[in-house]
Amino acid sequence: SIYGVHDDLVLASSIKEAGNVFLPVFLSRRQDESEASNPEILKPYSWELEGEKSEIVYQMNSVTLPIQELISGLQGVGNVRFSPDEDAIYRRMPLLFSCNDVIIPALSLEVSNFVCENTIQLRKDGYIWKGQRKIPLDDSGQMIINYHGPQRSYPTYSVASIINSWAQINEGKKPQIPPSQFEGKIVFIGTSAPGLFDLRSTPLSSVSPGVEIQAVVVDNILNNDFISIPRKSITWVLILIFALLTGIGVSFLNKPWIIGLFFILCLALPAVMAGLCFLSGYWLEWIAPEMAVLTSFISAALLNYSIEGKQRRFIKNVFRYYLSPSLIEMIVRDPELLKLGGEKREITSLFTDIKGFTSISENLSPDELVNLLNLYLSEMSDIILSYKGTLDKYEGDAIIAFWNAPLEQKDHALLACRAALDCQNRLDEMRSSFDSQYGCRLHMRIGINTGPCVVGNMGSRRRFDYTAIGDSVNLASRLEGACKQYRVAILIGQETHSRIRDFFLTREVDIIRVVGKGRPVKVFEIIAEKDSATESQRNLVSEFQSALKKYRNREWKQARNMFESIKQDELSGLYAQRCVEFQKNSPPLNWDGVFDLREK
Repeated sequence: SIYGVHDDLVLASSIKEAGNVFLPVFLSRRQDESEASNPEILKPYSWELEGEKSEIVYQMNSVTLPIQELISGLQGVGNVRFSPDEDAIYRRMPLLFSCNDVIIPALSLEVSNFVCENTIQLRKDGYIWKGQRKIPLDDSGQMIINYHGPQRSYPTYSVASIINSWAQINEGKKPQIPPSQFEGKIVFIGTSAPGLFDLRSTPLSSVSPGVEIQAVVVDNILNNDFISIPRKSITWVLILIFALLTGIGVSFLNKPWIIGLFFILCLALPAVMAGLCFLSGYWLEWIAPEMAVLTSFISAALLNYSIEGKQRRFIKNVFRYYLSPSLIEMIVRDPELLKLGGEKREITSLFTDIKGFTSISENLSPDELVNLLNLYLSEMSDIILSYKGTLDKYEGDAIIAFWNAPLEQKDHALLACRAALDCQNRLDEMRSSFDSQYGCRLHMRIGINTGPCVVGNMGSRRRFDYTAIGDSVNLASRLEGACKQYRVAILIGQETHSRIRDFFLTREVDIIRVVGKGRPVKVFEIIAEKDSATESQRNLVSEFQSALKKYRNREWKQARNMFESIKQDELSGLYAQRCVEFQKNSPPLNWDGVFDLREK
């Protein structure tokens, strides 16, 4: 008291007379040599430990004591200084402290032990027991406080109302607060004014008097109302489960938005599980599982990115020479579109060849020949790729390509025919340049056919190509060769014609039987796209078809005259020569109009 020691002695006398008063001490890790920090004074109130000193006893270096006049009449003392978690929230309380081999409990534990008639002991297994009930401690040896509400969850009374009630009793009046309110109760006396620096943050209240935290701990101990702490092995199991769940999920999912939702779900699961466990009275670690989810997600994402990047590079390296960039990007975005290995599917094949290339090559130097070929092949290849074709290979001056593999294309025949027509048009534009630069005029023959074949990676173990094989491919090659005999630029098979006849102006060229095949097929020439066909082209097709009908009816003279009337058309000239020959040597009566090709 600031008014002298007499007040302190009166208080000490009241404490001794009551016989149930406990005072706080303040233990610290800092060294303090003052008389007020002498822990030897607390030896009468020290606890005895069974066996060796436990790891859950916090080692302290100094203590701040009550004044000497008050100590002698106390029932006991307890430490009230403890630290919050790293986020400045008070969630845990250590229960035992040691200073110079004097074991001092927390004030709440000392009070609880007094109420329980000194049955709380520290055992060798590191747990504090109340009879056969244990107080669960976390790995740091602290009790997790089970709060029941925010500030003032317990009845509180101001000191002013207590003093006023005492005065009213002395005056014979009815007290503001009857003494019976405190009968059989544990009463904590503390401060709540901000200037006295005993306000703490709890999980349920940003500002709460420290004395109420002591009351909560006593409540937990006396009512066995603890938050249980599972074994550490459970946390490790959860870490493993969530890490595997996240890693496997991210590895198998491929759409970014699905992966994002799955990651959010995996992040939420540990928190939700911890919340449900907390409501059931269990303290479940969730930060470690959350970190496991995050680490596993990052690791799986990096691994997927690495594997996906490797797969992207593989796809681009394998297909960059014979697929258009747009098709490659489609495959890269969704590799499932690509089915490597042999598979049977319908494709449209295209074969090209330069007319008289052997004689052209003989008249050019090697450098000129290479430059000519590179320029020609580059232009033609770019057109084929622009129509989403797959370049199979180059064989000298020949180009082999196909459509509808490796990706499905519903209009593959149409794309192939448009590519062929554009290639011929582009070569027409380049012909004068080739003539002036290399002294040669290039003409190209193209054969196109649609049908089933086998496509895939074929070759040896060390070297292979993505290519197509089958009768329909062979027929396309034969049609390219047949262009030479029929003196046309583009020949297409009957199946191809059935798919594109609504879009292109075509004419039937003949019914042929190629070398090595017994079944005849109709072949057609592509003249132009219907939307851009000229009137003269339409007249040419009409006149030729009429003459061909006469030819099929064995009306050789009329057919010859009609063919000869079609000027500047080499195919009509060919048929006119046939009519002359058939006039001299008529075919047999069972002639079916099929022409057998003698050359490939």
